[in-house]
Amino acid sequence: MIETASKKKTGPKPRYGEAKTMVSFRLSPEALIIIKGIAQERNVSQAEVLEQWARQYKLGGNIEEATGSFAMSLDRDLVASER
Repeated sequence: MIETASKKKTGPKPRYGEAKTMVSFRLSPEALIIIKGIAQERNVSQAEVLEQWARQYKLGGNIEEATGSFAMSLDRDLVASER
């Protein structure tokens, strides 16, 4: 009998109606601390933090508007990382 190997499906169903692509970034240690802190606070993945920021940036059209919702989280994370 021939067995057919099924392709392993990784991760949850696409949240935004499209499949995600695996990518790699180089970030400063400080940026990584900030992203990890926000992800932990919101109980989402680090990739989701970047996804939300990118989508807000696209809608806002400028970095100040897009990062406005993250401003308080960023300030708290920076203060916490300095302690």
